[in-house]
Amino acid sequence: MAERLVIGLFPSSGIALDAVHRLVTEGVSSSDIAQRVLKEVGPVPALETDLASMLLDPLLVGNARETFAHHINNGETAVFVRAVADEQVEFASDILELYLPITIEVRPPEGSEKPGP
Repeated sequence: MAERLVIGLFPSSGIALDAVHRLVTEGVSSSDIAQRVLKEVGPVPALETDLASMLLDPLLVGNARETFAHHINNGETAVFVRAVADEQVEFASDILELYLPITIEVRPPEGSEKPGP
């Protein structure tokens, strides 16, 4: 099965932290979760550097800044959950949904898309 990244964007770091704690309590490994406060939209290199500093492999979040840039004002926080099985993707999405995120996206890791015929 292909590894995927479940990304939830929350209006504040406190709500995102609650979602992270719930994920860990429900059995998701803390090494598969990252949380990052996304401040005001800045130049792409500044935001890319911030995302690259996460504990998750930076290749997994390659397009996150482009996907969420229009949602980011000040203080929004993204929660990233690494998932392999479909059940893990659904489970992480369901847990994040409990905390009323601005949006949830499920994305394959950067560069894992197979080229078409």
